Amino acid sequence: MKKKMYVLGVAALLTALMALSGVAQSAMWVGGEIGGNFNSADLSASVGNFSGSKNITIRPAVIGGATLGYDFVNAGFGAYAWPDWMKYFSFAMDLTYNKMEVHQNFGVLSPGSRLNGYEVAWTFLFMAHYGFMPDSEVPGGRINPYIGVGPAIVWTGAEGTIPYRFKAGENIRSANFGDNAMNVALVVEPGIRWMCFKNVSVDTAFRYRYAVPSWTAEGNNATLKLTLHQFAFLVRANYHF
Repeated sequence: MKKKMYVLGVAALLTALMALSGVAQSAMWVGGEIGGNFNSADLSASVGNFSGSKNITIRPAVIGGATLGYDFVNAGFGAYAWPDWMKYFSFAMDLTYNKMEVHQNFGVLSPGSRLNGYEVAWTFLFMAHYGFMPDSEVPGGRINPYIGVGPAIVWTGAEGTIPYRFKAGENIRSANFGDNAMNVALVVEPGIRWMCFKNVSVDTAFRYRYAVPSWTAEGNNATLKLTLHQFAFLVRANYHF
C-alpha cells in the first residue's frame, strides 16, 4: 500500500512539473548563482593621531546566492495583462554572500595588519532586455541580452589587528577590532540570458557594485573605511513558472 501511494505521489509530482514546463513565457522565476568576486579598494585608516589612505587589493573570493525575478508578461504565475511593450522589462532581487580578506601590509598601517571580513548584499535590479532567435517553444527569444541597474543594501563585518605607534622609538601597540555596518550600494549588471528550455534558463553576467563601508574599534580610537569597487562574474541557473 505504501509503495502504491509513493508511486501515485511521484506521478502527481511529475504531472505538475509537466504542466509547469508548458509555460513558454512565464512571469516569475527563481534561480541560484555562483561566481568570482574581484575587488579594488581605497582604504582610509585612522588610529589615534595617525591617519592615511591608500589603494589596496582584496583577495578574490567566491560569491554565491539566490535570486527571485518577475517578467512583465501575461502568462505564468503572477501574470497580469501588462501592455505589450512591458515584455521588454523585468524586476529581480537577489541575496549574495562573499568574503573580504586582506593579509598583507596595507601600505597605510604597519606590517602585520590583518583584515578579515564578509559581505552580504540584498540587491534590487530593474532590467531591460531584448530577445533574439524566437521560435514556437520560446516566443520571447532564445538569446536575451539585458542590462540591470539598481540599489543594494549591504551588510559587512570586519575583524582584525592593527599594529601602530604614535612616534618613532615608541613601543608598538595593537588595536584589535571587530565591527559590523550596513550601507547602501549601487549595482550595474549587463548579461545574457540563454533560454535552454521552455522553463529553464542560464544567465552569464558581469556585475559591478560600489559601496563604502566603515568600521570602528571601540575603545581603541581606530576607524577603517573602504571605498569598494567590486567586479563579479556570475553564472545563474533559473526556473520559470
